[in-house]
Amino acid sequence: MRGMFVVLSSVYRYSLDAKAFDDPKNHDAILTSLEALAKNSEQLTAHGGGLDPSFDFMKRSLARDAHDALANFKSANYIGSRFILNDITENCVTCHTKRPAGKPFEAGQQFLDDIDAKSFPAPARAKLQVATRQFSEAMTTYEEIILSPKMTSADMTVYDVFDNYLSVSVGALNDAKRPVPTLEKFAGRGDMPEAAKADAKAWIGSLKTLNLGVPKGEELAAARGMVLGAGGKNASSTDRSHLVDFIASITLLHRYFRSNPQDDASVAEAYYLLGVAESHVSRSYWVSETEYLLEKAIRLAPKSQVAKDALAYLEDYRRSLSRATPFPPVPPDTLANLDELRRLTEQ
Repeated sequence: MRGMFVVLSSVYRYSLDAKAFDDPKNHDAILTSLEALAKNSEQLTAHGGGLDPSFDFMKRSLARDAHDALANFKSANYIGSRFILNDITENCVTCHTKRPAGKPFEAGQQFLDDIDAKSFPAPARAKLQVATRQFSEAMTTYEEIILSPKMTSADMTVYDVFDNYLSVSVGALNDAKRPVPTLEKFAGRGDMPEAAKADAKAWIGSLKTLNLGVPKGEELAAARGMVLGAGGKNASSTDRSHLVDFIASITLLHRYFRSNPQDDASVAEAYYLLGVAESHVSRSYWVSETEYLLEKAIRLAPKSQVAKDALAYLEDYRRSLSRATPFPPVPPDTLANLDELRRLTEQ
C-alpha cells in the first residue's frame, strides 16, 4: 500500500489542475504514473492479509478505478481520468475507517505533504486524512467543519461529514466519547435545522450508552441486536437517528470476521447484517459494499432464511437506487444476477 501512495501522489498533484493535466508537456509523466498506479493496484492481492473478506471488494474496486483512469487518459478523456483520480481515495476511506488505527502511517503523511493537502478546503483535506490513516488529524479537521459558521447542514451532508467523523471515532479509534462535546455544541447552534440538531442529539444518546467492549465471540449477536433494533430492515429509510448504531455494528462485525469464523450459516448472517448496516451508513455511491456483501450472504447459505432476507433487502435496495435521480434503470446484467440469486434461494 505504501507503493500505491508514492505513485498516487505524483499523479494526484496533476489531477488537481485541469490545465496541467491536459498539457502535452506533462503527458508522458502522467501516463507513466497512471501505468505504475494500475500495476501497483494489481499487487494489492498481497496487501491486507488476514483481514476480513470484505477487503477483497475494496482492493478490486481500487484496481478497477486505477485501470479506468489509465484507459480514459489513453483515449484523451482527460476530464474522465481526472474525475476518477479525484475520487479514487474513496476506496481508502471506506476501508480504513473499519480498521483499528494501529501505528502511524508515515507514507500517508508523506502523501499529504507532497500534494500540499493543508491548502485544500477542509472537507477535502479531512477525507484525504482519513484515506491516509491520519485519524487524529482527521478528527480535528472534522470538528472544525462541524463547528464552522461557514458550513451549512447541507454542506455537511454532501461531504459525508458526520458519517466519516463518527466512523473514524467509533470504527478506527474505538472511541465513543470524543465526538460527544462537539455534537453537543452542534446541537446548540441556532443556525442549524431542527432535524439536523435532533439527529445530533440522538447520536449523543447512542454514544453515551455505546458498549464497544463486547467480549470475543459475542460480536455477531451484539451486531444483530444493533442492526435489527435500529430498524435496519428498511432499505429505503431516510432516518439518520440510528447512524451510531449502524457504525458500531460494522465495527463489531469486522472484529467478528477477523476472528476467522468457520460456520457458514453464521458467516452468511454476518455478511447480511454488514450489508444492511453499510447501506445506512455509506452515502458514497462511488464505493458501495452493500450489494457485494448481500450477494456473498446469499451464495454462502442459499437455502437459509438469511439468504431470503438478504435477497429481499437487495431487491429493495436496488429499487431505492433506481429511484434516485443520478441512476439510470437497473442494467440488464444486474437484473440477470438478481434472477440467478433468486433461483439459488428457490432450488
